[in-house]
Amino acid sequence: MKLSVTTDIDLEGPQKSGYVTWLDVKVGDGARAYGTARIALVHVGEIADAAGEVWPALHGTRLESLHDVYFANGWYKDEYADGAGIDLLFIEHVSIDEPHRSKNLDLALVRRLCDTIGSGCQLAVVAYPDAELAARWAKLGFAISTPGRTSGLMHLKLGQRHARVVDATGSGDYEVIAPPDAFVAPRSMAN
Repeated sequence: MKLSVTTDIDLEGPQKSGYVTWLDVKVGDGARAYGTARIALVHVGEIADAAGEVWPALHGTRLESLHDVYFANGWYKDEYADGAGIDLLFIEHVSIDEPHRSKNLDLALVRRLCDTIGSGCQLAVVAYPDAELAARWAKLGFAISTPGRTSGLMHLKLGQRHARVVDATGSGDYEVIAPPDAFVAPRSMAN
């Protein structure tokens, strides 16, 4: 399986096209696509250098909700700033064809995007519409950024070790492997 990424980047620079680069991603085996994703790279460092504040760049866009959750005083809030990178990777949506949904292809796609395109990012962020999808993203290490809500945003600090997603058998079924230093809660031994 491979990822194919396309984008349109205006040569005029951020003054004309903004401080966000949108990318369309397809996952497939060359002959056939099995799913798609839409992601954004929010160029936080470039915004801070040019404007000194993230708010004007996000205000009035579909990324506006990121500001109050992740930013304060022109930069990342302390709980999200760990020095790993400077930009923010936003995963707007992931869609996988029905026959491949049970194979963790969505998790493999997001993990690979975080490792490659997100390598210069502080955070990866994804919205969750319900508890079921929040639990699914948590397998990769995403944590809820908007606690107490039935839907909201989750983040993954890209400077920390996280689960890997591998196809150990070569069959296209992906398995989530927790990092060796991950805490695993003991199971209850009820009688």
